[in-house]
Amino acid sequence: MIWLNSMKNKIIYNYLGKVLIGLALLFIFPIIVCFIYHETIIPFIIPQMISLTLGILLSKIDVKNDRIYAKQGFQIVAISWILISIIGAFPIYLNQDAGFIDALFETVSGFTTTGSTIFDNVENLNKSILFWRSFSHFIGGMGVLTFVIMIIPLSSQGKSMHVLKAEMPGPTVGKLVPSIKKTLIYLYTIYLGLTITEIVLLLFGGMEFFDSLLISMGTAGTGGFSVLNSSLATYSTFCKCVVAVFMFLFGVNFNLYFLFFIGGIKNIFKSEELRVYILIFILSVAFIFTNTVGLFANSLQALIEATFHVSSIITSTGYSVGDINIYPTSCRAVMMLLMLISACAGSTCGGFKVSRLIIIFKSIKRDIIKLIHPNSVRAITFEGKKLSEDTIKSTSTFMFLYVILIIIMVFIVSFDGFSYEKTMNAVFTTFGNVGLCFDVTSFSEFSNLSKITFCIGMLLGRLEIFPILILFMDRSKE
Repeated sequence: MIWLNSMKNKIIYNYLGKVLIGLALLFIFPIIVCFIYHETIIPFIIPQMISLTLGILLSKIDVKNDRIYAKQGFQIVAISWILISIIGAFPIYLNQDAGFIDALFETVSGFTTTGSTIFDNVENLNKSILFWRSFSHFIGGMGVLTFVIMIIPLSSQGKSMHVLKAEMPGPTVGKLVPSIKKTLIYLYTIYLGLTITEIVLLLFGGMEFFDSLLISMGTAGTGGFSVLNSSLATYSTFCKCVVAVFMFLFGVNFNLYFLFFIGGIKNIFKSEELRVYILIFILSVAFIFTNTVGLFANSLQALIEATFHVSSIITSTGYSVGDINIYPTSCRAVMMLLMLISACAGSTCGGFKVSRLIIIFKSIKRDIIKLIHPNSVRAITFEGKKLSEDTIKSTSTFMFLYVILIIIMVFIVSFDGFSYEKTMNAVFTTFGNVGLCFDVTSFSEFSNLSKITFCIGMLLGRLEIFPILILFMDRSKE
């Protein structure tokens, strides 16, 4: 394993040290919440000191060449996410008298912006723990390492690009401007701007500041942890509509917002992925509304719930405003498909991504045409650009791995003895980083083996499979 080969991987250790220092800094925020609400800071101080001490020791390793290659970038990202999940679980483990596997599940669910929980009653949790859960969504949405790159220079001259590519969701990650640092500043400005706007609107809608802060952080990271057992069901209709809109907005590729600010709205609607995303959203809302309108007191309520839940699931957020278990089978099937598809690349969402779906369908269409016209030469384009055969092949490989990993997870979880539908739902919602799940309100009822499987699945889903797989590749063949 790479962590045993210190002479050859000093740069990896050095990066991990800086990531752990960044994690130690993150603990300052829940500690502040502890002081505000007069709660003990010990559950946060202990992991903070562990993270800081390990971080300082590792970052002291001398690195003469700080250049990072593609494989190292994947390995750094994979190990970093595993470490922050383990250390980040200590506040819940120490504060809530939960088993460590339960605490780890909750933390992985937070950082991967899944939103699935092992707690039956979140309203009994301390304010600091509620904040930590939602704050992990906010940090995990854009990526823990991208946050660290913002505050701690990991390498000089923009050599962290492979780390950024390995962590950011979607088939490709590029720079908006020549400097990675400036690119991240633009992205975080958009991220913070949308989050603050949502907080203000929720306050205007009558929501308390603490609730609006946590709900907005969860929306921004497309997470799903709430402060109430009923999720968002008891808030005002205005607040529900605000959250629904912002969930949709956070499902859009953030590069498009940058294009909007420099060139106007006409630039963003040139995006093929955005147009398909909007089309899937509208069709899904229309289908679910049509098939559930008879379940509600009036058409407006049915439309609001359909819109909210489609926005929640397609963006892998996981908030809810009602009981989705009452939906007919056809609607449940549509929502499970949305769990897998998810929203746009370059957003904070998990899942397969609309961009890959487009590429797969275009590839299938080309292969069918080639069967009819064997001598035809047809290039596949996406967003107005010709795709290389390597990109098409990697997309197909990703889809194959996606399906295989789901099958493996379903097989392992099936030993718990739950129904096939419940097992499938639990796997789909964790692997797709969705959180909202049919027939499951709390994951505490699953075995420790299943919880560990879910944790691995959430990490695989958030990091889009390859960083975790590359971490365990046989290095003897290099």
